[in-house]
Amino acid sequence: MDVQPISALKATMPAVLRSLRENRRPVLVVSKGRPQAVLQDVASYQGTQNALALLKMLLQSEKSVTAKRGSSTKEVLARLRARVRAQAVSVRGATGTEAEAQ
Repeated sequence: MDVQPISALKATMPAVLRSLRENRRPVLVVSKGRPQAVLQDVASYQGTQNALALLKMLLQSEKSVTAKRGSSTKEVLARLRARVRAQAVSVRGATGTEAEAQ
């Protein structure tokens, strides 16, 4: 992480933004030696937000399974496999031959 004093930030903002885009390293903004903010490029920020959303969904899923309100990964995969097999049989039956389904 790069460190940038807030007093110099205004004068160096174009270079700081260019650096953010090029190397995607966050910039710690300090005032009087104390951290005040973190600047991050948009793509990295969006990636972080997406990762947080996935973690929240995972946590909710784990809570649901623990509370017996959901299905385990094993159960979901088994249902998905059965659905895929059923669709494959349906396609073969609609075309009349297995070779045509492929």
